[in-house]
Amino acid sequence: MTVFIIIALLSLAGLVFRQTAIRYQASAPAAESGENKPRFKPGAYVRWLGMRTKTNASPAFFRKTRDVWNGWAKAHYPGWTRWIFLAGAAAFLYLASSGLFFAIFIRRGLYGLPLLAHVMAGGLFAVGLAAVLMFRAGAHRFDRQESAVFESFACLIFKNLSKEVVRKIVFWTFASLGFVQVTTALCSMLPVFTFNTQVALLMIHRFSALGLTLAAILFFDIILPDRGKTPSA
Repeated sequence: MTVFIIIALLSLAGLVFRQTAIRYQASAPAAESGENKPRFKPGAYVRWLGMRTKTNASPAFFRKTRDVWNGWAKAHYPGWTRWIFLAGAAAFLYLASSGLFFAIFIRRGLYGLPLLAHVMAGGLFAVGLAAVLMFRAGAHRFDRQESAVFESFACLIFKNLSKEVVRKIVFWTFASLGFVQVTTALCSMLPVFTFNTQVALLMIHRFSALGLTLAAILFFDIILPDRGKTPSA
């Protein structure tokens, strides 16, 4: 349990730092002395992060974020499909927040009414995930040039991947971990497994939930528009 808490806190903090650092360097002035990228300066990064946090706390930012979210949902899930996506997204938000909160801060874990709501939201998430795969899987299919990236494992490590390829990788990672979430939840409800197997299923469920949350954060940070651009994912 302690190991999971440490991994969860470090991975969440690490992802937030990585994505904010990327945005900080993208907004930094052009590098001097012919450098391709501006040097990362911790002090300037902290000041930039403080200003961004202060700006993002304003009501105007929340209204803009809501408009961007609604516009993205309407563009990719038109008509009645939008409500399926929103229901699945709301279920995921509750699952992630309740599951991680109780796993990290409550030693007993998830129990009582929050657990009952967690189970109900899990069913809604499973339906929403199936709908997302049905309507959006084709848009995240790899073409021939992108598939060539996977011909060598070393290529994944040393080659710079495009934003589109990363987005598709994250999408399918989310889908795969979502399947693991649904499967482990269903299996843990069946009285056919031993106690040790149930414990193993719970640990797989927790770590896949953490990966699912990280994938969701990364996906929406990738499609988040910069300087008024419209997200295209």
